[in-house]
Amino acid sequence: EGPEVEDALRRGDVLGRETLEARRRAAGEAPRTRQQNEVHHDEEEEEELVYHEVWCSGKKEVEEPAVSDPNLVDLKDAARDAIQEGDYETAEELYTRGLALVNKVAGAEAEDKSAARDAAAVLYSNRSFARTKLRFWLEAVSDGYAAHELRPDWPKPYYRIAQAKSGQREYRGAIAACRQGQKTLDDAGSRSTEFSRLADSIAAEAFLAGSLAGFDGRLLHVRSAGEEAWLGREAPANPLIDGEPEGVEGAATNDDNMNAAVVAARKKGELIASGGGPLSFRSVAEALQEARDGDRVLLLRGIHNTGGATIFVDKRVLIRSEGTLEETTIDHRGNSPIFRLTRTCVLQNVDVDMTGFREALFVYGGPEVSPIVEHCRFRSSGGDAINVAGRASPLFRRCELAGCKKVGLKLFGGAGGEYIDLRIRSCQQQALRMMEDSGAKFYGCEFTDNAEEGVVLMGNSQASLRGCRVVGNKGPAFDVSGSARIHCEGCKAEGNVGGLWLWESAKAAVHQCELSGGSSHAVLADGSSLPSITDSTVRGMVQATEEAWEGICGETNHLVEPLESVELPPEEGPFKFEPVWYERKQ
Repeated sequence: EGPEVEDALRRGDVLGRETLEARRRAAGEAPRTRQQNEVHHDEEEEEELVYHEVWCSGKKEVEEPAVSDPNLVDLKDAARDAIQEGDYETAEELYTRGLALVNKVAGAEAEDKSAARDAAAVLYSNRSFARTKLRFWLEAVSDGYAAHELRPDWPKPYYRIAQAKSGQREYRGAIAACRQGQKTLDDAGSRSTEFSRLADSIAAEAFLAGSLAGFDGRLLHVRSAGEEAWLGREAPANPLIDGEPEGVEGAATNDDNMNAAVVAARKKGELIASGGGPLSFRSVAEALQEARDGDRVLLLRGIHNTGGATIFVDKRVLIRSEGTLEETTIDHRGNSPIFRLTRTCVLQNVDVDMTGFREALFVYGGPEVSPIVEHCRFRSSGGDAINVAGRASPLFRRCELAGCKKVGLKLFGGAGGEYIDLRIRSCQQQALRMMEDSGAKFYGCEFTDNAEEGVVLMGNSQASLRGCRVVGNKGPAFDVSGSARIHCEGCKAEGNVGGLWLWESAKAAVHQCELSGGSSHAVLADGSSLPSITDSTVRGMVQATEEAWEGICGETNHLVEPLESVELPPEEGPFKFEPVWYERKQ
């Protein structure tokens, strides 16, 4: 009936006549006449209304226990100000003083004791947070449990416990605290997902530390589709695994195989309900539909497919392949991405062969969307390999992107993330293209043998590259335009058609790098662009404005003149003018 009616009922206010009539109609009663309403008006005002919530579309907040004592309120406010200023030592001291005051003001009256318990619970919870920031993990856990004992129905102590246990690297205990906290929220009717988000971040941290604490759920096997995978079909049905054939509802039969299938169906249903033992599925899509947060999906050796449809991964799951990359492959044929990752998850040891006019993998969401993609290989015969959009911040480690029709890795919107030991080669456009407000970090990556540039930055994008190699591309190693910013440290660019090219108001900070222009300019700074090159070697022609020269010819740089004069390449191939703003590079 809306938040206004809900608030009125909670306050005990008398509801309006139209609202009361609506409630009677909903209850199946006949509406009263105006005369009846007037006759019974006084009676209705005295009527005792009882609030029964059937369903609420809004998010119910579990209220924090109240702190009413003026002295405690002042201490709590002062501690909060200290936390906002990053002074966690002072905050911890103030919360400790507050707890000492609580012990003194706890009176004999039941109401006073209840207020003291509430105040102590809040102070213990807040001190747990301060101690977590100070890395006093054991003390923070102890405070969290103290707050929980005082207010078992308040979920915040579980949040504090999970944070502190995560700091201790006791990841299983942290995940367990998240689950208990979420259950407390659910029991209170809240639809908050704060514990799910915390569990996602802890699961990712645990995985990077070598723990599967965040993925300790069920094991879901996906069988290979075999030689017919390219047709988009599922794995062949096995009645002894998948259960009774279509049209059979568990009735008794003289056929032994049919009886076995019925038994298998019942056992599979029991396994799904109980969560015990591995489950077997005929397709990746079927397994992901059945999966729950914390489950692991294992692709068994062979060839798999998605039936031409995108698989939406919006659960905290771990998806990995059995054996080596050559032994297990997802053969996707369709004009939509294979995976659309919108939640923190793990994609590991997966070989993807994409046939279609879209990217193979699409990552999208807010900054809390931080999937981990590790030791995977992506190929796309008709589009990009990977697109990252929104404000998603994935982590890629030891992945290979090869033979793409367009761009290897494209970031746009406010996308970010970290990319470690990434190999992008033999793409028909750029290896990396960053647009709009995207910003990312690259460590030890290689961008080689691509038909256009190695790295392209446009718009307001920003990139940081450390220890990367950009080799053998048909365009410049780095092409930066608009208001984009690039920082390179310990990088090497050679064998490309051009080294570092800056346009418009772009800026570049280059330190301890080797820049070679190949058959064109090693450094080209046009417009109002500003390079800052230090402790680096520049081999080849340099063409820059007078202001840009100041950032190039520093004493710590080693400039090597070209063996022969070079010119800008002709307007063909990767240098052909394309009047499409979204794809413009220079």
